[in-house]
Amino acid sequence: MSIFKFSEREMIDLTISVLAITFIFIYPNLTILNFIVGLIAVGSGFIFHELMHRTVARKYGAWSEFRAWYEGLALGFILKVIFGATFIAPGAVYIYKDYLTYEENGKIALAGPLTNVALAFIFLIVALIFKYNPLMSWIGIFGFHINLFLAGFNMLPIPPFDGEKVLKWNPIIWAIFGLPLIGYVIYVMFW
Repeated sequence: MSIFKFSEREMIDLTISVLAITFIFIYPNLTILNFIVGLIAVGSGFIFHELMHRTVARKYGAWSEFRAWYEGLALGFILKVIFGATFIAPGAVYIYKDYLTYEENGKIALAGPLTNVALAFIFLIVALIFKYNPLMSWIGIFGFHINLFLAGFNMLPIPPFDGEKVLKWNPIIWAIFGLPLIGYVIYVMFW
């Protein structure tokens, strides 16, 4: 299956999920500008994270497609609007192959967070290059922090997060990537 082939359902699910998580991240600061910045920073991090899972799974010969979890999106909306808590559970890439090794599954899982780390540094470069342009600097800084947060949160070593699959495959690789990223999430949440 081509990495560039999308079903109609997958396109709809990705679009709805991107719009929903953008809203969840920027609420209550809803302006057109904030929404656009959110789409760039949050949307790109989410899309590329999920598509990298999908791409690596397809490289291993597995059928894979993103599916939205509409109940999780609804819960995210409710928690944000009523309690101000940011909870993101937009869905996942569903993968099917008769047999995936722990290594294949671990590499598929690791691909998403590593993509967020790469995007974080691209956003950081944007922020540094455009440090005198308030809008571009803001996009860069927001994109940097959001992508590191997404990577760290996904490296938690508990099901259904990516970190659990990476840890089962290779605890040393999980520690090298997971511990610093989770440390960043803890730092952001509590300091």
